[in-house]
Amino acid sequence: MSELALFDNMPQEYKDLLAQLEPDKNASGGGAKGGTNRLSIRGGVFRKVVNGQEVGELEGRSINVVIVKTSPVSRMFYEGQYVAGQTAAPSCWSADSSSGKPANEVPSDTRQSTTCFDCPQNVKGSGQGQSRACRFQQRVAVMLTDAEGRLRSNAVYQLSLPATSVFGDDKKKMGLQTYARLIDAQKAPLASLITELRFDTDSSTPKLLFKPIRILDRDELSMALEAQKDEATLKLVTLSIKPKQETSVPQLTNDKVPSPAPEKPSLFAEADDDDEEEVEEPKVKVSKKKKEAPAPDVDLASLLDEFDD
Repeated sequence: MSELALFDNMPQEYKDLLAQLEPDKNASGGGAKGGTNRLSIRGGVFRKVVNGQEVGELEGRSINVVIVKTSPVSRMFYEGQYVAGQTAAPSCWSADSSSGKPANEVPSDTRQSTTCFDCPQNVKGSGQGQSRACRFQQRVAVMLTDAEGRLRSNAVYQLSLPATSVFGDDKKKMGLQTYARLIDAQKAPLASLITELRFDTDSSTPKLLFKPIRILDRDELSMALEAQKDEATLKLVTLSIKPKQETSVPQLTNDKVPSPAPEKPSLFAEADDDDEEEVEEPKVKVSKKKKEAPAPDVDLASLLDEFDD
């Protein structure tokens, strides 16, 4: 398949553009104007949302996108019961879960613990079933292809991924981190590829799987590069939360705060009101140098061919 040629065989002009794309370590676990465009996966359906209002549904169980930028993995805890259609600020959160601490902006009267690792909301069973009440999520900024699979619109959408769409080691049904590491091993930025996002029909809750489709052509690559450098794109993946107003300022200690007993905690803002599958919490290593993932035995062209079944 000629369009799946290796990057080394591309014209120098193309490679110069490619070199300007930022490597996205947030996706692999290493680190639109005029309003907010967002994609929702509520109910197992891709939905377009503009300024908080749903404006349409995308047909089919899969869409093709360009992943332009990603945020660090964050986590959020909501008190009370989730009510569909209502949005509220979380009680406690961490904009970067690898820090192991709640964000500095979290009010002291709603902070659940001094650290995330010994927090009672981070214990299996503190949420629905065996899940954790404090949920992981990751924001990504994506561009949509048209019906013919071409990137022609410069609109960028925010998509919040639940933990089940981020973590996991299954290379046949890849979450974002496994997919990003595989592409990174080929020295290719995520933003240089068309990626298929498909709902996992074996999952009881909305869960996305990632698959490489093809390399961007020169015009598409220029659009992705422009979107990646746009400040509006950065805002789409930046977690900005207005804290609830503090009513009191209790002294915070290392004592664990008991979970609010009978109430069902809500999911994070962009998620669904369905129960989420439990995923193993990622291990955070402190002061240890990360080992680079061993390069696979196939090149990028072979990788794309492998998924083109």
